[in-house]
Amino acid sequence: MPELPEVENTRRYLVQIGLPGRRFTGVNISWANTLKNPSLRELQQQLPGSRVESVQRRGKYLLMPLDTGATFIAHLGMAGRLRVHPQNQPAPPHLRHTFPLDDGRELRFLDSRKFGKLWLVADPQEALPPLGPEPLEPGFSVEDLCLGLAGHNAPIKALLLDQAMVAGIGNLYADESLFLAGIHPLRLGWDLSAAELARLRDGIVAALSSALAQYDRSRAAEWPDPPPALETWTIPRAKGASCPNCVSDMACMTVRSRTTWYCPQCQPAKASQPVSRQLSAPTNPQVGVR
Repeated sequence: MPELPEVENTRRYLVQIGLPGRRFTGVNISWANTLKNPSLRELQQQLPGSRVESVQRRGKYLLMPLDTGATFIAHLGMAGRLRVHPQNQPAPPHLRHTFPLDDGRELRFLDSRKFGKLWLVADPQEALPPLGPEPLEPGFSVEDLCLGLAGHNAPIKALLLDQAMVAGIGNLYADESLFLAGIHPLRLGWDLSAAELARLRDGIVAALSSALAQYDRSRAAEWPDPPPALETWTIPRAKGASCPNCVSDMACMTVRSRTTWYCPQCQPAKASQPVSRQLSAPTNPQVGVR
């Protein structure tokens, strides 16, 4: 499922390929359930002629403010992709929607699972759920985590998946962040010490920043059609795989219905030590949120 690094990679791709400044000239929707607001007829009336002012991201949502004052919003769902191709280029597999542009290209929404969503709204808050702080913004702090987790009698893995707690983290990067911080996925949110919260904050930033750096290199190497998804995490997710830090066997369990990988040695059920060699990250993530 696309998480913050995948969605931010898509945002950077759309900016790099020149979507900002282009005008939509049409709307072609082939799977009506994708469109959440407005109706298809209203979208066909309102979107053509509007110019994309910028491409932004908030959590796992892509926002395209238009010169009309409205905002075109996309959520990639489980397997969605956005690409800009010439209109005469053969359609790739799983192409669901196209939005022709004024330069002979079109914005294409590919979605094999059909879980993607689209909105055209006057105010982004009409579409966005409550979202917590952006973890790659300079202001993201240990205090943010402390305030969010205070009083929560739930496993930290489940809390990290709550978008109102921290925006953009999903299942894969929650596992990665906890591994880097040396924290067991079932530790309760209120029970984490100040030192553990500091390690968790650093682990989140390191995991996401490292992933974005890999995506940046991939776009540079494989432009103009870079892969939309890479295995950008440290944790091996396979039965019998060894921990990259201590070579113990990795373990798998279910936390609130989500598959969770962790190292019992590096992430003990009680207070743990950090996987210090992993906690490094680029200092300028350039995340492009609003």
